[in-house]
Amino acid sequence: MKKIILGLTIISTISAFAQKNKVVSAYNYNKAFTRSGNCSEVQKGLEAINASIEHDQTKNWAKTWYYRGDLYYAILASNDQACKAIDANALEKCVDSYLKTLVLNFQDPELKKLDLGKEDGSDIPKFNAARKNRSKMDDETYTSDIIGRKLPGLSGEYAKKGITEFSAKNYKGAQESFSRSMLLSSFSGKMDTMLIYNIALAAEYGENYDVAKRKYDELINSGYNVDGNGPSLYISIAKIYKKEGDEAKALTYIQKGRKAYPNDNNLLVAELDYYLQSGKHEESLNNLNLAIENDKSNAILYFARGTVHESLKQGDNAVADYKKAIEIDPTYFDANFNLGAYYFNGAAEKINEANKLDLKETKKFNALKEEAKALFTNSVPYIEAANKAKPEDVGTANMLIKVYTQTGQYDKAKETKAKYQ
Repeated sequence: MKKIILGLTIISTISAFAQKNKVVSAYNYNKAFTRSGNCSEVQKGLEAINASIEHDQTKNWAKTWYYRGDLYYAILASNDQACKAIDANALEKCVDSYLKTLVLNFQDPELKKLDLGKEDGSDIPKFNAARKNRSKMDDETYTSDIIGRKLPGLSGEYAKKGITEFSAKNYKGAQESFSRSMLLSSFSGKMDTMLIYNIALAAEYGENYDVAKRKYDELINSGYNVDGNGPSLYISIAKIYKKEGDEAKALTYIQKGRKAYPNDNNLLVAELDYYLQSGKHEESLNNLNLAIENDKSNAILYFARGTVHESLKQGDNAVADYKKAIEIDPTYFDANFNLGAYYFNGAAEKINEANKLDLKETKKFNALKEEAKALFTNSVPYIEAANKAKPEDVGTANMLIKVYTQTGQYDKAKETKAKYQ
């Protein structure tokens, strides 16, 4: 029996020695690839190291995972498509290998249990604290190389992957890639606000609203305004709350944005939109006055203020604003239509008033008819312009036929009617 046990011990020792040799071989294959650029060296190295990560003797060695990470890193860094074809998941396997290296490199058994790959990154501060406290490691150069040189590059690879996925409208994948990129960049101890913005944007487009709101809030609290995108953060988060049916919360964020960026027209217009939809005309008017002061050549703002003045029964002001909008943009359908309709409706009111008069009030009747005709005449050029801007709009065409008839332009009325029969 003793001879049998001895035999088993010898076999186990030989097996362990073979695994150690595979780890060393993997390192040598990577060196050979660096010299020759021959993809077969990487392939052989991966075959050796992937056997070692399964063996009890070597699977918990920091160097095993470090060498494995280096081989996958070599694939990522190579411009040879044959090398890249060795493993389509090289990025994920490379990062996984390096993160395992970082924890297995500690001599403290408790620190070896850290999971640096967790989505929330909750173990990274513990890892950084252990490094700061100079916890003993098997080889400090592994950790220094991974954090100082490898992870920044890998973070960039995930960021590029996220951009590609976002462009392909794979918003869930983009969010995950940007989040992975941010996790890797966090080892530097710095907050990459651009990555947070990309995560928020991908989450919003992917309708992962809880994440989007959380990330937008992070950016707002950090004072993010890269490329002038600070105001858009408030607008984006307000849109999300609006989609969720929380109008009050949406307005709160717009108002916060207005306080932070008082001269931003997009925030002004967003607040205006809320007031208009809520029927708060006085508040709308105040906002429009500010917006126009900041952008005097914006036809849309004059048109919007015209509609508010009209709602407040301030006809002269409404007409002045509609005319200003048309002066800026003569082809502006809405401004032309509203001004034409304003005159048209005024004329219709005069006719209704005249028709209610007693038959004896001939003089007043004729006066009202003349006033109506003058208003119809005023409406013609604006309804014509609206019809020209949107010839497919049947309602505008019908209004044009009526004003032609009311102003005695029967040939034009007939011609226009023929177009829409």
